[in-house]
Amino acid sequence: MVLKATDGGMAVESNGFHTVGVGSSARKALLSALEDKRLVVGLSSAIRSLSADPDQYLFCFLAPAEDHGACGGHMHEVLLEAFCLEHDIHIIRVDSASKLSRLVQSPVVASCALVRKFPLKVIRRMNSATRRYESVLMEYSALYWDKPHKPVVKLPEK
Repeated sequence: MVLKATDGGMAVESNGFHTVGVGSSARKALLSALEDKRLVVGLSSAIRSLSADPDQYLFCFLAPAEDHGACGGHMHEVLLEAFCLEHDIHIIRVDSASKLSRLVQSPVVASCALVRKFPLKVIRRMNSATRRYESVLMEYSALYWDKPHKPVVKLPEK
């Protein structure tokens, strides 16, 4: 893996893929999912939704929990991550639960957000910008799929 300077800060290059704008792509994916009502927010809601139908989800955004001690939160996160990997759901670790909560307009601090896949009929009509930022996240996730520790994506402040 090579770090190299770019106009907008640092980019990570791995296997020819430049991870410039991953944080921005994560923001766009979350906002699009919120607008399209394809978002499940919160660890408990995510677990319930995944147990009902895991095949309908594309991304799982995980933020560091504010309080790991409450109700075995850390154990739930570890199990959620394993479940997502087993069902080919892309895991994107983000830097802040408060930023994630603000982006998804959650009234409480949320350490997890799931993004549902677009229905097939919608994919055919989607513009290329939407496909591009979800593709960036999928490629980014694929780079670290088998790594025991996923890198953390810094979400934009606004």
